[in-house]
Amino acid sequence: MTEAVTGKKAKILSWAGTAAAAGFIVFAIWLFARTLHRYDFGEAMARLTQLPSQRILLACLCVVASYLIQTGYDYFAAVSVGVDVTPARASLAAFVGNALTNNIGFSLFTGTSVRYRYYLGWGYSPLQIAEIIALAKLAFVNGLFVFAGLSQIISPIRLPVDLPFSFSPRVMGCALLLPTAGLLLWNGLARGGTLAVGKFRLVRPRQTLLILQIGIACAHFAFAAGTLYYLLPAADLAAGGLSGPLEFLGTFMAIKFAVMFLPVPGNLGVFEAAGMSILTPALPEYPVLGALLGYRLAYYLMPFALALLSMAVYELSARSGFLPSLLRRRRARRIA
Repeated sequence: MTEAVTGKKAKILSWAGTAAAAGFIVFAIWLFARTLHRYDFGEAMARLTQLPSQRILLACLCVVASYLIQTGYDYFAAVSVGVDVTPARASLAAFVGNALTNNIGFSLFTGTSVRYRYYLGWGYSPLQIAEIIALAKLAFVNGLFVFAGLSQIISPIRLPVDLPFSFSPRVMGCALLLPTAGLLLWNGLARGGTLAVGKFRLVRPRQTLLILQIGIACAHFAFAAGTLYYLLPAADLAAGGLSGPLEFLGTFMAIKFAVMFLPVPGNLGVFEAAGMSILTPALPEYPVLGALLGYRLAYYLMPFALALLSMAVYELSARSGFLPSLLRRRRARRIA
């Protein structure tokens, strides 16, 4: 009887989760249509193509740098728990996992599943994989809070003067730093190999490596901000008081933070809507929309295509026996 009730509850929760996800997607489509229906997308893309090639190149370099830096999440998480993972393997698992999560969302079924697929194939235990993923996620979330907080302290977003309430971005920035400060204090003072909250247990990361991973997360978001910054016309940015990348960080992180926790695949629709709402008071509408569409292409879709290609090449080589034989030869060289 108990097993039947438990199974029924699990089925209800599964359906509820599916319904909630579908609801968020419908909301994103509605918000996208409501916010952007009056714009001519052809005009927006024409504004994007008018950008100097130097700015487009800088935006693409920022994309490459951001994704390269993100591979440090997995590698240093593995080092922190004493798991021997080569940088190449960590980079492949992290890049494919992050690109899929960025575009599809639902990290448990995309990025996490892909990481399990790779690491299990390389001979690591489920416990080791879980520890790597948990510490990588811990660093990402804390990096998000730290960089969002610092960006509002250093370069706070400019709020409309007609807001019906008093609000200080710098105070909010200081508040965003508190969770990570508490974590670092707790981790530094803790004893033993785990951090415990009730029944939940997490392997205790090395303090220096945790700080390094949070720094990696900050760099990841900085280059993501640079991507959007360089897709906007320099003259419009200067006229809007955002003349340098540093001045743009607070605005970008306000957009990112506003949509980060909505379980919509790739923040599709909500990122563009939030970007238009936050940026257009200071900047012209069509250059902003063109930049947001260019950002979607450069930061989301192109890495996604490369990730799918990487997965296909890996699976084909693994099935053909080429990859296992290559790994055996490399292992033999290291032993020799």
